[in-house]
Amino acid sequence: MALTGRRVPLPDNLLVHGVFESHARLTPDRTALTCGATELTYAEVNERSNRLAHHLISLGVGRGSVVGVCLDRTPELVISILGIMKAGAAYVPLDPTYPAERLHLMVSQLDRIKLNIVSAGTRALLSTAPGELLLVDELGADLRARPASNPDVALGNDDLCYVVFTSGSTGIPKATAIRHAGWYNLLEWLRLEYRLDSGSSGLTVSSFGFDISQRGLMAPLFCGAAIHLLPSRMFDPGMAYGIIEQRQVKQLHCAPSTLYVLIDHEVAVGGDALTRMGHVFIGGEPLTVSRVEEWAVREGNSCVLLHQYGVAECTDVASSHLLADYPRYRGAATPAGPAVYNTEISILDEDLTEVPDGTTGEICISGMSVSAGYLNASPADARRFTELPTADGPVPLYLTGDRGYLAAGELVVVGRVDAQVKIRGMRMDLGDVEHGVRGHALVEDVVVLALPDGDGEPRLVAYVLPVADGLNTRRLYRDLMDVLPRNMIPQEFIVLDAFPLNPNGKTDRRALAAMTAPAARAPERNDQ
Repeated sequence: MALTGRRVPLPDNLLVHGVFESHARLTPDRTALTCGATELTYAEVNERSNRLAHHLISLGVGRGSVVGVCLDRTPELVISILGIMKAGAAYVPLDPTYPAERLHLMVSQLDRIKLNIVSAGTRALLSTAPGELLLVDELGADLRARPASNPDVALGNDDLCYVVFTSGSTGIPKATAIRHAGWYNLLEWLRLEYRLDSGSSGLTVSSFGFDISQRGLMAPLFCGAAIHLLPSRMFDPGMAYGIIEQRQVKQLHCAPSTLYVLIDHEVAVGGDALTRMGHVFIGGEPLTVSRVEEWAVREGNSCVLLHQYGVAECTDVASSHLLADYPRYRGAATPAGPAVYNTEISILDEDLTEVPDGTTGEICISGMSVSAGYLNASPADARRFTELPTADGPVPLYLTGDRGYLAAGELVVVGRVDAQVKIRGMRMDLGDVEHGVRGHALVEDVVVLALPDGDGEPRLVAYVLPVADGLNTRRLYRDLMDVLPRNMIPQEFIVLDAFPLNPNGKTDRRALAAMTAPAARAPERNDQ
């Protein structure tokens, strides 16, 4: 039987930036944003984003437009996101930690791209990408000439608010278009379910291009709280911990791998800032409970940990489980919880028929959270978005490609139907990684597997057939940094003369995995 989230009535106008405008009107002097020594109130952020919105509108940006944002963690990042939505357009997070070639490939998928907002420090990354570059550093006079009032732009709940990229098996990233209705529903669920309010300040720790980062940025502002920006392009655990301690941060949205690093830092310095947080919402990759249990059960720890499941195609979060019964999780998959508000999770077989509880099948999501689909989708990708017949008529349904089952009213996730995996909290297709490695001049062919390290955490291992003898794998790694995001670059390269074959004449991936012993856990890289 499907998991049905609580049916919660929502207002007619489901615009997240409208909620921010309400906070700016009611509590204009409350702190909305900090970045290092910079602090801005709700009134200041609203005024600056309004001026940017009016400027964008004057440039032809409006309902149906798509605008890229390639900025570091600065006040301009949040102002640009709000300004784009206020202008009626959808923003596209373009992570400045990605190589220029990858960003160009992403932007090239967006026929509706109007502009890319950049800074002096990021403009070179998009110098060859489609769309006009709008340099925020040079907009001072133009923005001061624009109105400070909220723009009057007619938007519907099904209009797009942001577009986030996921990995594609052909080597082409897929652009997932999120509706205002789904975005509002997610943030309202967080606010109501976990009683987040004006004291629930947050900190950004994940890469901007990651879907979890979108709610990490906006959830505090939706609740009338402050968002604290980590003033560093790369993740710095010491800096992040210092902000959590100094600013008394109350909510954090991150992948488990990021939480592990922060816990290790707290233990190393003998601090308690994490234990005094309100909520940590973790998702994006499988959780290794043993990495958090000792910290979570320590005396005086009042921080609530939520283990969540979701996909970008369904507005990031579909279910959430409160971590509490740690002995229950040992030796078993950690539950991912009941469904969020106005969302239904079904476990279906290949004929889209529900399977009995406890039986593994494909996780399928329906309800308000289902996105508008992929922009410029291939026929195969488009088929993942379908409809589920109900007594009240068909409802949108997304076939996630994840495998799971239902038990005791909760979802349990067990793996992938296809070759997609999650490494360091970010979902990717192994075919996408193979495509990037195979494009190197020194590589004839490659197979990439996600294999466990010594702690059971997945790592990418590339089995490479070189064009010639003497392949320098260190050079290969360095070169791939110009092509692939860091989390998609294999941590280990194994050079072979030929791939082993199975009886059907296909590459035997099990044999490849068998020749590779689990590696010791690699040191954490500062790239979350």
